[in-house]
Amino acid sequence: MKQPIILKFILVLYFIPWAVQVNAQEEKYIGLFVYNFTKFFDWPENMKSGNFTIEVLGHESVGDELIRLTSGKSIGNQPIVIKNINSIDQITKCNILFIGHWQSRIINDILTKTNGNNTLIISESEGILDKGTALNFVIRDNSIKFEINLTNAKNRGLKIDPRIRELAYKVVE
Repeated sequence: MKQPIILKFILVLYFIPWAVQVNAQEEKYIGLFVYNFTKFFDWPENMKSGNFTIEVLGHESVGDELIRLTSGKSIGNQPIVIKNINSIDQITKCNILFIGHWQSRIINDILTKTNGNNTLIISESEGILDKGTALNFVIRDNSIKFEINLTNAKNRGLKIDPRIRELAYKVVE
């Protein structure tokens, strides 16, 4: 009777490092995607002075990966600043706002808070693209892909490089 319990315990111990590695890989890819998205969007002139700010709401490990990736880098003449935030009250007028999966339940409040800002809003939750985000990460065929809503990005005053369409898993006009 004890052998099946021991076997299950050994299997759990075997798969824990694999699960942690997959999660860490996901954060690396999302961080890299978010950083690279800066090359496909152009912000209005009022957003091209001071720091280029990326705020990460509710997904600190993605924020930490972005800090690692962007250390010492700039977008044009704007130094990149990454801010891990934990509540909607901490959202400021930023260039990019990444919304962690668990925060997607308050998307309407987030959109209201950022209304009038030229903020590229990126999420990672099924179906949220239709609610107002410009970019959304999805898992398809065991890999991370992104979908884009061009209208939502344009409504935020962002100019979009047409080449991003070729990279997207799904494009919504």
